Amino acid sequence: MANPGTLNRFRVRPAEPQDCAEILRLIKELAAYENMPDAVKITEADLLRDGFGSHPFFYCLIAEARKEDETEDTGIVGFAMYYFTYDPWIGKLLYLEDFYVMDDFRGWGIGTELLKKLSQIALENSCSCMHFLVVVWNKPSIEYYMRRGASDLSTEEGWHLFRFDKEQLITMADGQ
Repeated sequence: MANPGTLNRFRVRPAEPQDCAEILRLIKELAAYENMPDAVKITEADLLRDGFGSHPFFYCLIAEARKEDETEDTGIVGFAMYYFTYDPWIGKLLYLEDFYVMDDFRGWGIGTELLKKLSQIALENSCSCMHFLVVVWNKPSIEYYMRRGASDLSTEEGWHLFRFDKEQLITMADGQ
């Protein structure tokens, strides 16, 4: 539950093209938190093209907030990047790719509000569930999601996540 002093000090809204620089900043903060600061290869232009063109590959919610000592200015302090996909066993689902709230704004209820909006979006689009990944060492996030009723599929169903990098895609596409 949000602290009484934080009510009306933040809002969650769909991202707009002019938010791309701030979204990229938060993506880089999240990568640093996950001990992978050099892993982010995308640019602001990539975000603009891929999320706000005629065929978006992702959607994004952002959280804007202001600190106690600020009355007018708000800043982007959190985001949730997602897209829709299809599982042949269960149908439509919302895939939560990234979810992050800056340290100074945790405990305000921003994460809860982002998850509420994501849940509403999933239900409005007739999704059967929401999938997401959490790195194994991130115990606070795992506990956060488990408290809200998430299932750990790696433990319960024994799934492993795999990836083909671009080089392997090229090799396979060439028939080698």
